[in-house]
Amino acid sequence: MTIPHFEDRYFEEYTLGETGTGGSRVIAAADIARFADLTGDHHPAHTDPGFAEPRFGSVIAHGVLTFGVVVGLTVEYNGRAVAYGYDRIRFPRPVLPGDTVRATSEVVDLAEHRNPRIGLVTKQYTGVDQRGDTVLVCKHVLAVDRTPHSEEQKS
Repeated sequence: MTIPHFEDRYFEEYTLGETGTGGSRVIAAADIARFADLTGDHHPAHTDPGFAEPRFGSVIAHGVLTFGVVVGLTVEYNGRAVAYGYDRIRFPRPVLPGDTVRATSEVVDLAEHRNPRIGLVTKQYTGVDQRGDTVLVCKHVLAVDRTPHSEEQKS
C-alpha cells in the first residue's frame, strides 16, 4: 500500500478553474457484491441478473459505491482541509462490472465562511467510464484554513 503524501495548502492558494486528474479503477462484479454485503443494500439492480439484465444489460454498481470510488480517486491530501459536505450528487449512467472509472476535479467556487479562519473551496468531481460517458457528478465543499496573519499584517 502506498502511503499518501500530505501537503499543507491554504484557502488563498486555490484558484477558480484549477483542475486535477485522479486515477482510475476497474469496478469488478466482486466489488459490487462485497459492497452489497457491507452496506446491506441488496437491491436486485445490484444483485439479481434476472432483474438487472433486461434494464441495464447487467447488474450495476451502487451509486454510493461509484461515489466513493470517485471521491477516493480525487481526494486531496491537504492537512489544512476537511470535508464540509457534498452537494448535487448525480449518477447519469450506470457503472457495470468491468467498467473503468476515471475521475477529475475542478475548483468551481471559492467562498468566505462566517468563521474568518476558514474559507470554503467547492470542487466539482466528475467520474467517467472507459467509453467517456459521465457516471457521476457532484460538488465537494472543503473547509480550508486561511493563511494565518502575523501581528505585523494586522497593524
